[in-house]
Amino acid sequence: MRIPKWLSLSIVVAVMWGVWGALIEVPEKHFSPGFPNTLGYIVWSVTMIPCAIIALAKVQWRLEHHRDAILLGSLRGLLGSAGQLIFFQALRSGLAYLVFPVVSLAPVLTIILSYLNPA
Repeated sequence: MRIPKWLSLSIVVAVMWGVWGALIEVPEKHFSPGFPNTLGYIVWSVTMIPCAIIALAKVQWRLEHHRDAILLGSLRGLLGSAGQLIFFQALRSGLAYLVFPVVSLAPVLTIILSYLNPA
């Protein structure tokens, strides 16, 4: 039986989030109170650079620059950044092993939305 590509990628995302979730607390727990919270944000943002390069390479380095694309891209960036800040706050106030299972359900939401609107 062949596993669909979307399912294998969703599994990889969930596993990588789990690994990241297990490791993100380590520096903060071991080096507190001197560990700067912003370092976690910086590491996360730097790890997004290869993802952006891969995404741009897939579209032959051409970006859409009409009004709707700029508006939706900016909205996605702002909401994604706000979500990350809320996520990091949840990690600070909660336990990673409780926060990450909820966060790893994001691919399920994507699957449900794509099923409801199969464009």
